[in-house]
Amino acid sequence: MSFRAHLPLCLIIIFATLLGACSGPSKEELRRMQLLEAQRAELAAQQAQREAKQRRLRVSERTSQAQQALALTPTISEQQIKQIFSENADAELSSNSTYFHTFNLQPAKYNYGKNKQSFTIVGMRNLPDSEVYSPLFPDESALYQPGQKAKSVLEFALSEETELNRLGQPVLKEKGKRWVAATLNFKKSTILKTENNDWQWEAGLFEDLSWLAAPETTYPHTADRDLRVQIGFRLCLRKDRCYLESRYRQHPTQAVRAEVMSVTVFNQKSREVLSQFINDKE
Repeated sequence: MSFRAHLPLCLIIIFATLLGACSGPSKEELRRMQLLEAQRAELAAQQAQREAKQRRLRVSERTSQAQQALALTPTISEQQIKQIFSENADAELSSNSTYFHTFNLQPAKYNYGKNKQSFTIVGMRNLPDSEVYSPLFPDESALYQPGQKAKSVLEFALSEETELNRLGQPVLKEKGKRWVAATLNFKKSTILKTENNDWQWEAGLFEDLSWLAAPETTYPHTADRDLRVQIGFRLCLRKDRCYLESRYRQHPTQAVRAEVMSVTVFNQKSREVLSQFINDKE
């Protein structure tokens, strides 16, 4: 039989082959793909469960540490502050430990329009777009594109050289030295988690923290300015990248880079804890 006679049969075979190739994977291949997808989904679910469990453990541990510190040592001692800024800080302290310091909360006038009581943290400075602290908090995106974007930083005074004014109140001494902890601005992020939504961070410069409660609830705590905030810091102790010297209004300032692990709002007199914020990251 000639090739011409076989031509229709060849065309049928080629067409059938192409049709089979275009019809998609076989049933066996589909089952194998479905099995692999199910395995990937199961592994992802197991990983998510492990990470959630680890987060819960971190939150529990950091909450317990903050409560213990509140009962025992709510403020970093002067001796520890000297160690933090000493030449061998990394030998005397641990970058994996949390160090707690307490600050006063200054109440603002109650806001009846928004039904909230706002506060500022005494001893904390808001530094938006802080070029001064760019060496401690570099812009990582600048490695891949031109330009350096300064980060928003919070500065916490751990110790200052003070003197008494004519009213007998301690004030920063003329050209007195300052020792501070600098952190990225957690007020503008969601890094700190809380189960008490009545307390919220304020992103602006003039208010730091607000309590969404009626005045009859807030007044017993604010009448005598009894509220305090205890902040747990994890310190970066490497001399080559974690410390910075600068000046603030002619005051020599030494800063150490830090990360906030917990914030506890409490009443100094009654020791009642009103709210806690916990960093659940590693």
